[in-house]
Amino acid sequence: MTALFSQARHSAEPVSFQLGWGQVTGLRWGASDGKVILALHGWLDNAHSFLPIAETFLASEFVNDYQLVALDWPGHGHSDHRPAGNYYPFLDYVFDAVQICEQQQWHKVAVLAHSMGAFVGNLWAGIEPERITHLVSIEAFGLLSSPESAILDDIRQGFRSRLKQQGKRRPHYPDMASAVAARAQAGDFSLELAEVLVERGIEQLAADDLRFRADGQLRTKSVMRLTPLQIRTILSEISSPFSLILGEHGHKDRLQIALAEWRQAVPQLNVIEVPGGHHVHMEQPKAVWRCFTALLAGQNG
Repeated sequence: MTALFSQARHSAEPVSFQLGWGQVTGLRWGASDGKVILALHGWLDNAHSFLPIAETFLASEFVNDYQLVALDWPGHGHSDHRPAGNYYPFLDYVFDAVQICEQQQWHKVAVLAHSMGAFVGNLWAGIEPERITHLVSIEAFGLLSSPESAILDDIRQGFRSRLKQQGKRRPHYPDMASAVAARAQAGDFSLELAEVLVERGIEQLAADDLRFRADGQLRTKSVMRLTPLQIRTILSEISSPFSLILGEHGHKDRLQIALAEWRQAVPQLNVIEVPGGHHVHMEQPKAVWRCFTALLAGQNG
């Protein structure tokens, strides 16, 4: 196991939230009764995505007044898979977050979110603007959308992807090194950072048999997507301070298209570029944390 982020590893408090369909897990750092910062990871990642940020958080003055809670989304990390016959639409993730906040009586939360988690955070901040106090979106803005004319093609492709997934078996690996190499090949980061994610995302079935915990249904295509106008309507309701962090070598081209489509819907949006790739929050945690704390301090824009 890599020795990276040892303080965050040793001080992490496991948390779990029992919802109607199953259990959502995560990790917490800082003051258990402090103001809440919810960290929302990306597709096929897990709560360890925020170990680098947690290491920086623990060394900051915010540790006494805030709690940093990194969730494992359903179907990821140590969280339960959704029950058979269910899939993973973005709005269900939003509802999971709402249920957790209601259960914990978190009436106000700041959100620090990456990629898929940031898409969820964007939707959530528009749906519940009274709850979200600050939003930092890393490498994602708006949502994956389709025009109205694509509805039939989306449904057909979605159905085909579900049928295709039914016959698939999750890959198995003979050892940790093989699993880490596979994750690094699928990502944009070093073997060391890949290992950080794999540690929480792997399960050992036998001495020489490991597989990733993530639900295979996560790979199915959405049957229905919101239209650009629907997404604009949601984004326009966001009232919190809002920063978008772009990795210099991340998904910048795709993000520029999203910004051209929806930036005017969020006039307070502040766009910041940081050296790094799509997982810039793992590669440059101090820089990303500075952006987040600047937002908390009212220095957006």
